[in-house]
Amino acid sequence: MIITTAFDETEELIVKAKKLSESLNVPYIARNKKTVKYMLEHKDAQIFVVNNQRGLSYYEKGHDEIFFHPNMAMHRIKQIKSGQSDSLVTACQLKEGMTFLDCTLGLASDTLVANYVTASKGKVISLEKSFPLSVLVSEGLQYYATHEKPEWKSLIDQINIVHTDNLDYLKQCPDHFVDVVYFDFMFNQSVESSHGIKVIKPVVSYDMMTKEHVTEALRVAKQRVVVKSSYGNHSISELGFTIERQNQKRHFFYGVIEK
Repeated sequence: MIITTAFDETEELIVKAKKLSESLNVPYIARNKKTVKYMLEHKDAQIFVVNNQRGLSYYEKGHDEIFFHPNMAMHRIKQIKSGQSDSLVTACQLKEGMTFLDCTLGLASDTLVANYVTASKGKVISLEKSFPLSVLVSEGLQYYATHEKPEWKSLIDQINIVHTDNLDYLKQCPDHFVDVVYFDFMFNQSVESSHGIKVIKPVVSYDMMTKEHVTEALRVAKQRVVVKSSYGNHSISELGFTIERQNQKRHFFYGVIEK
């Protein structure tokens, strides 16, 4: 894995790339007017590209460009502002001031919504096992707040992303650490039609929920453990979750265990 700049590199982009290289401990390689295809074939099969269009893009040999944009989160937050309900907020019974552990960051849609609802008095911790995805989302959020939606800066500054395995993280948490523990494993999103979900599939973690996840989550949660799942995943009820039919959508439902 390496970091480079856009094809039309500038001194500013070079400085940003070198700074990111140092913070991530990922080698910086000068672009030198080479194509991404050339870089993937001759330099490394995994490349971060610092640019002015997305802030940061990621390329993996054999796959399309991957980048971050919070489209779905923006839409959901606008709906909440207008007084409409949100299925995640309803299933988790989120309110201002609550603490929320998002064990599966993904594209950060749920994390952003949870941060908006719990507000500055609450706390949201977001876990992501995939290193490329955790970097893309972290850098993408900052780029978005700086260049596209400065009014979102205070919300985005609240976000706390941790690159880690969620089960490992849960095991080191004290009892009753947060109000809600939430899971949305990518394995359960195979029916999703979202273009964003399809694009990030090469870099996501496909871990599955186990009984150990549930046991640790119940220890860590004060109020409830919630999982989002696609239809056909019968293991959810087998793991002790009650399926919340009033929150079901066309492609997914929420399972809840109340403490």
